[in-house]
Amino acid sequence: MKELRKVSDNKLTAMMQVRNEATRYLTLVLNDLSAYVDEIVVVDDGSTDNTVEICRSYEKVVSVGTSPTSLYAVNEAALKLRLFRRTVATRPDWILAIDADEVMENRFKSVVRGMMNQEEVDWYGFRFYHFWGDMIHYRIDKLWAPKEYGPRLFRYIPNVDYHWHLQALHGGSVPMNLASDFPGAHSDIRVKHYGYAGSPEERMRKYQFYVSRDPDSRFCPRSHYDSILDPRPVLQEWVES
Repeated sequence: MKELRKVSDNKLTAMMQVRNEATRYLTLVLNDLSAYVDEIVVVDDGSTDNTVEICRSYEKVVSVGTSPTSLYAVNEAALKLRLFRRTVATRPDWILAIDADEVMENRFKSVVRGMMNQEEVDWYGFRFYHFWGDMIHYRIDKLWAPKEYGPRLFRYIPNVDYHWHLQALHGGSVPMNLASDFPGAHSDIRVKHYGYAGSPEERMRKYQFYVSRDPDSRFCPRSHYDSILDPRPVLQEWVES
């Protein structure tokens, strides 16, 4: 498959699922992505606010799928597969799987083209930093210390078999066989995750959502869910590279 691996002029497409993101971090994320990706593909998971309208207002958002109902934590695999199929229909060379509350650190913009324009590596993994209570401090204790969660930027190769975790929740954002079937690398680029950067009330809502959808902890240990409510998390201040 060497002939399929381009070393120049690679098209980078971001794929992102959204749901009721209008008053959260959506504009921040779309502004940031628009500075360095070529196209953005979005699947909306039954939003009841103006999330879809915001997405469509961005020039680089080339495809938006909508749904009247939500599949998240009901059949997440179907949602992820729908997003992937919509994305590959735009003929990307590389895909960045990113959530509506995630931002790559600034230096990614200056190195991403070099990361793609080579023929040895087909995916990259990044370290995730979970911001807590604000957009300045991230959590470093227990289960929340910065770590890599697997590939997020990957080369799309047509006619290759990609497989997905077929589970309702926490199934991953990319095909499950990337790390096992393709050569990859671990990048020192950091990802800022703002999903827990809001108020204690927002974190409580996230906690209640997860335990209601996963009452038997089939997809994540209950200790991890419970740690969302830790009253004394250990935090560290973010320093941009």
